[in-house]
Amino acid sequence: MGALASCTGGDGCNVHGLGARRSRDSVFSHTETHAVNCAADNSPPPLRLVNLGSGSRGNASVVFAGEDSVLVDCGLSCKQILLRMESAGLDPSTLRAVLITHEHSDHVSGLRVTARRLGIPAYMTPACAGAVSLRGEVEVRAFTPGESFPVGPFVVEPFRVPHDTVDPVGFVVGVGEDRVGIATDLGSVNRLVISRLQTCRVVLLEFNHDVEMLLSGPYPWHLKQRVRSRHGHLSNAQAAEILQSLVGSRVEQVLLGHLSEKNNRVELALAAAHDALEAGKALHGSGSKPIRLLVAEQAQPTTVDN
Repeated sequence: MGALASCTGGDGCNVHGLGARRSRDSVFSHTETHAVNCAADNSPPPLRLVNLGSGSRGNASVVFAGEDSVLVDCGLSCKQILLRMESAGLDPSTLRAVLITHEHSDHVSGLRVTARRLGIPAYMTPACAGAVSLRGEVEVRAFTPGESFPVGPFVVEPFRVPHDTVDPVGFVVGVGEDRVGIATDLGSVNRLVISRLQTCRVVLLEFNHDVEMLLSGPYPWHLKQRVRSRHGHLSNAQAAEILQSLVGSRVEQVLLGHLSEKNNRVELALAAAHDALEAGKALHGSGSKPIRLLVAEQAQPTTVDN
């Protein structure tokens, strides 16, 4: 690919070639080939998920199909968004919008600069928009949780999640029958979240902390209580409960996300996830569809391949 962006100094960034919104250099070359094949039989290209970074230092993901994409959360700087998209083989000119789950800084810190530089709208609930306070610098399009809306070729279905913000949501992003689900900041398990994620082929799910590590770790007691509350973050055990419920559904791949750098370890999260899959198989039988597990990283992109 040619150079997609040059970024200098702090959060400053200059984007090249964004006028050519359908660049021939866009996205993965094998995805472009598939898009051509899909056009021939009128079927939509498959959805793909690239997590640009996941954790308390910033969250952002790209869901794309063919030559269109959406950014889910923007908790990295504009510079990092563009550099990580380029390193993953993604063209920022394909972005149609940014979808915001909630107003915490690790999900919106790069929103103002990124949305303005790329000239894309930001979708969020009215309450979230009030909390972010963009002061008219970004085009905000409001949605209501539970009501789907179109963004380019995508159908976006926001659903409420339990978290300590004004109106937090998760998202299901779909094209045709293909769907990607994202639920990364929630403090408890409920039927609504499970039912939405069961309809997806790919899921990004929070595995935030190991309870023993959290309780013995460096956080002050009030923060430990917040993380463990029903509106905090999912423990490995809670996330595993959701994962077990996804066995036997449409889910094929799960990306473990938002792992705490202080209160979790990759091997602990994966062990809980594998145990959940085994328990799910015991309930649904050995013939249930296998689910592939991956772990999102904080410092670099993670691609979920089809």
